[in-house]
Amino acid sequence: MPKRQTLSNRLGYYDAAAREYVITRPDTPTPWINYLGAGGYGGIISNTAGGFSFDRDPRNRRVMRYRYNALPLDQPGRYVYLRDQTTGEFWSPTWQPVVARQLDAYECRHGAGYTRITSAYRGIKATLLYFVPLNDSADCAPCELWIMRVKNNSRRPRRLRSFTYAEFCFWDALNDQNNLDWAQHIVHTRFEQDTLLTTTQFRPTTTFFASNVRVTGFDSDRETFVGAYRDLANPTVVETGKPRNTQAARGNNIGSLCHTFTLKPGQEKEIVFILGVTDEPSQIAPTRARYQKSNQVQAAFADLRADWDRYLGSLTVTTPDADTNAMLNVWNPIQCRTTLYWSRFVSAYETGVGRGMGTRDSAQDALATVQSAPERARENLAMLWRLQFNDGHTWHQVFPLTGEGGPGLAAEYPTDPQWFCDDHLWLVIGTLAYVRETGDFAFLDQRIAYADGADDSIERHLVRAIEFTRAHRGPHGLPRAGFSDWDDTLNLDHGSGKAESVWCAMQFCRALLDLAELSDHLGKIGEAETYRALKNEMTEIVNRVAWDGAWYTRAFDDAGLPVGVASECEHQINLLPQAWSVIGEVADAARAHQAMASLHTRLNTPFGIALMDPPYTRGNERVRGTATYPPGAKENGGIFCHANTWAMIAAAQLGLGDLAYQYYRQILPLARQDSEQYAVEPYVYPQNICGPTHPDFGHARNAWLTGTAAWTYVAATQWILGIRATFNGLHIAPCIPQTWDGFRATRQFRGATYDIRVSNPDHLCAGVRAIQVDGNAISGTVVPLFTDGATHRVDVRMGQ
Repeated sequence: MPKRQTLSNRLGYYDAAAREYVITRPDTPTPWINYLGAGGYGGIISNTAGGFSFDRDPRNRRVMRYRYNALPLDQPGRYVYLRDQTTGEFWSPTWQPVVARQLDAYECRHGAGYTRITSAYRGIKATLLYFVPLNDSADCAPCELWIMRVKNNSRRPRRLRSFTYAEFCFWDALNDQNNLDWAQHIVHTRFEQDTLLTTTQFRPTTTFFASNVRVTGFDSDRETFVGAYRDLANPTVVETGKPRNTQAARGNNIGSLCHTFTLKPGQEKEIVFILGVTDEPSQIAPTRARYQKSNQVQAAFADLRADWDRYLGSLTVTTPDADTNAMLNVWNPIQCRTTLYWSRFVSAYETGVGRGMGTRDSAQDALATVQSAPERARENLAMLWRLQFNDGHTWHQVFPLTGEGGPGLAAEYPTDPQWFCDDHLWLVIGTLAYVRETGDFAFLDQRIAYADGADDSIERHLVRAIEFTRAHRGPHGLPRAGFSDWDDTLNLDHGSGKAESVWCAMQFCRALLDLAELSDHLGKIGEAETYRALKNEMTEIVNRVAWDGAWYTRAFDDAGLPVGVASECEHQINLLPQAWSVIGEVADAARAHQAMASLHTRLNTPFGIALMDPPYTRGNERVRGTATYPPGAKENGGIFCHANTWAMIAAAQLGLGDLAYQYYRQILPLARQDSEQYAVEPYVYPQNICGPTHPDFGHARNAWLTGTAAWTYVAATQWILGIRATFNGLHIAPCIPQTWDGFRATRQFRGATYDIRVSNPDHLCAGVRAIQVDGNAISGTVVPLFTDGATHRVDVRMGQ
């Protein structure tokens, strides 16, 4: 077993008691961000306060502007400048944007839904706490709070002046970037009752910015505040210390509030800044009034913490590995909740103006959150089913504010299929995971309209999804690939409609088995037999046409030729079908072990499992998108972390506990000590890591919004720890490293609490000898349901 980690690297550490990741240096290799909000008003914030806000939809309800991929890096943001009125010296408590001032102390603490940045400069300590209140009042507008506390730790009185900086965006973020003439003519700001109000004359949407104390002055015109040929490191207004009280009639509108205060030695000053947006301007005054009261601000933060406590309390674990505990108890579920809210829509890599929320993405995100956020998971699944057409396929993406669906990347190639072969099947798998967890069988009866008219029960929507795959099969009888399958870049259908996905056939088998399990539970024996017969038919086809001797073929192209076979020069083996031959229960025992052995030999690296080997070395029209990446990048032989999780699950299903845990540890962010090479946040999972054929092997990208979050949580909790829901109870079948003596977990399930204590006296990887519930032995490994809302002790003894 790996040595217990200290949960630290050169730039920070995890504080288990506070459940916060602490960043001790501001100059991280990339901005290390956090998310604010609970799926409505919110945004991203970095460790130096860079980032932006939006309300429900980052494309159509943008509040603050952000410049992606720009220099200086990670600007603008939620900034405050402090100026010593005696010396004229000024600095940023968040380091950015006045990076030339070397702070005497700096610390950023990212927590669940909040970020706190603390610094010191020449005897002045400043703390900025940023969070979004839950907003339980219909009278109040959605908003965020910046709570600034400034303390004089020097030996003399200090006369200080503070200036905020928030750069406002036209609410349509795409027009804000593309139509500067129109957008900058119509947005204007006025100052009323100590509040900056930014709006247009044709729509009531108003951004407001205020504080809890009277201001010295203000500015809303960026050019005046910054000055010609200057930047945010030396804005004219801050340098001179004189606000200009500009009310921008057009142009780049900002929110700068100025306050002046004198602090005696040891004295502290608190100012609360309130930034929000509303279509009901009458909400602004009540919102200001509410958060001008210190007790209301404290109560709002306490409510936020309590909400996260409830969410994180659905499952807690204590294992011999501190890294695993930190990830499973805090940061992995935080990331899962974020992907539940935003899919792949808006991050430090996605601008929030293009792709919307993915159908397949959101369906998979539900897998890890049905136990902790069932209401939101149900809401998302219902939204996704509205994207399905009568023939069974679905739109590939959706914009959450409007419900508008679209084909995603396929729209760039209108003559290619405008559907993906896996989207509708993920809806089946995600929906059944929700029902399995919650017992909400009434959800299956809910009627939802199809995207092209008429409505039906969700249960019938499930059937339509299966029927689409059955009706769209290629020459071998495998599912047609459509525009692509899970791998967006593997574009094999060039017009003949013959390209097939071996992986999707395995996913189809998994969906059929899940439906058969549901039908058994509902007493629909005939339907269960039909689903198993269809699964067996597809299994036979896959094993007959797609076994390449030591592993499974990835796909067949438009000419019927195999992709991912040993006879090719490039892309001889692919991770997906090897892992899914086990997950979909397609391979027999011998082939399953052989496929996984080939995966391990050919694809595994110290930083994770490469998606394929060898990668394409030049453009290849046969596969199109995959070959556009250089060797070792993303889908072209990179370490695609999302897919790594399926190898973890497959290894656990085969009883290979040491191997499953090895794969888990290889991509565990907190286990990485090379922060400069890894580059991204060490507390959340990235989408991809450069593979062994890439010059930047080990460098990670696209952290936060990735299916890796949900699937690592599923892999670790349901397959390594082995605690997973069934229609009849809680199944417990661990597959852990041999060195573990056991572990403990507390699991909320259908209103009851299960205090699970696993012992492993013989140091095995898998196998359960006995289970006792409240001191009474049970038969098998499924702990029965309890409806009493009480806590029940479950003792699990591993053994042969």
